[in-house]
Amino acid sequence: MADYVSNIKSIAASRHRVYATLSDLTGLSRIGEALKQHPEASKIQIEAIDQDSCAFVISGAGRLTLKVVEREPDKTIKLEAEQSPVPITLWVQLLEAAPEDTRLRLTLRTELNFLMKKMIGGKLQDGVERMADMMAAVPYR
Repeated sequence: MADYVSNIKSIAASRHRVYATLSDLTGLSRIGEALKQHPEASKIQIEAIDQDSCAFVISGAGRLTLKVVEREPDKTIKLEAEQSPVPITLWVQLLEAAPEDTRLRLTLRTELNFLMKKMIGGKLQDGVERMADMMAAVPYR
């Protein structure tokens, strides 16, 4: 197993508001809007979103669907990839440092052999970091 962990991001909103937005994946449409502003927006396209799943296409990697498998209110959202050639689990972890100051960290866990780890490990780490940046940039109202 390999873990790819983002740096901790600070969000100027309550943990409850951040969790409410991210735990209902339809809230990810805001991330889709933020993604359009990102320089590499053409590499990721969100296809379908509902409350419990999100499907997107990554240029050069194919289609991926993430489904919520566990929610711990105001703390953690656990997602798993469906129909993926390798098992992928993504955790969104939230901690309220102070009122209106929430900290976010993403952890992606996957099972890769040594060669695959060398080939795409850096790209996965970079992807987790960028995703965390986009989640932190979303306006949580």
